[in-house]
Amino acid sequence: MTMKTIKPLFIGLSFLLLSLFIPSHQTFGLPSSFDTGEETPQTRIEESIKRAFSGFRTNLNKRSIDLNQILDGGPGKDGIPAIHNPKFIPVQNANLEDDVLGVLVESSGEYRYYPYNILVWHEIVNDSFGGMDIAVTFCPLCGSAIVFNRRIEEQILRFSVTGKLYESNLLMYDDRTESLWSQSRGEAVVGDFTGLKLELVKMQLLPFKTLESRYPQSLVLSDKTGHSRDYSLYPYGNYEDTEDLYFPVSVQDKRFPAKEIMYVFIVDDKYVAFPVKSLGSERKEKTVEGRKIVVKNIGGEINGTVDKEMVPGYYEMWFSWVIHHQQDGIVWKMKN
Repeated sequence: MTMKTIKPLFIGLSFLLLSLFIPSHQTFGLPSSFDTGEETPQTRIEESIKRAFSGFRTNLNKRSIDLNQILDGGPGKDGIPAIHNPKFIPVQNANLEDDVLGVLVESSGEYRYYPYNILVWHEIVNDSFGGMDIAVTFCPLCGSAIVFNRRIEEQILRFSVTGKLYESNLLMYDDRTESLWSQSRGEAVVGDFTGLKLELVKMQLLPFKTLESRYPQSLVLSDKTGHSRDYSLYPYGNYEDTEDLYFPVSVQDKRFPAKEIMYVFIVDDKYVAFPVKSLGSERKEKTVEGRKIVVKNIGGEINGTVDKEMVPGYYEMWFSWVIHHQQDGIVWKMKN
């Protein structure tokens, strides 16, 4: 299962791909002393951090990651514009190719579909329906499609794109504190919300053809987004077909191809991942942390249970998942 379901554009026809190659490997040092009023290497590093985040209100003093590992992705804050007021159309009116993939979310009997050809240009869609407030997120560099509940600590957050990356993965920011959130972990890693985690929301990843036949009542995210984009073009060329990454990462694990698509779900505090293609159409079982887990693929829809209770899951490339879950990840090597 791949992202490339829209017509590829191989040579710089989008500002997004071009911006990925603007000096983007610049890193920013950590402060190691208080400002004494004299110019020292430490105070110069402090100033470089402030300049790097000059457009943010983020509390940089509170963090769980090394600021050195945050890279500038190129477009800058909101250079990739999140969608905050999405519009939808009936599935019958959607002009999409059969093989375009999209994220399907259901709430209170209502189905909404968010196609990759739009998500690849915006990365975050903030939406509210069926009693839920969600953020549908997609990082093209990591193939990570994850849906979060935007409600946290009695607040409804709205997320946007920082233009910065951590381990090649999307860093989001919220509208309340502008804390930085790792999309892969669903966790705030810099700012006042550091340590807080977002709740996963159940989703499916389906081609448009399947949506049309199986969920004809669905509403589809409209390409009338208020932004000038050609949604028939894919701005990352052949990125998903190679082992190459645009940005450096700290871990390289060769157990699977770097861009193998994994299905991921949580068992207690562990993130269990397996290659999507290894599941096939069979029912698979495993015991993790003393809990019985069962996964099955029915017509392309993957569902998992933990002790018979349905749990949400998501999709992510192998290289990204294994980097972000060195301490709490479990790889399920399914036998065919």
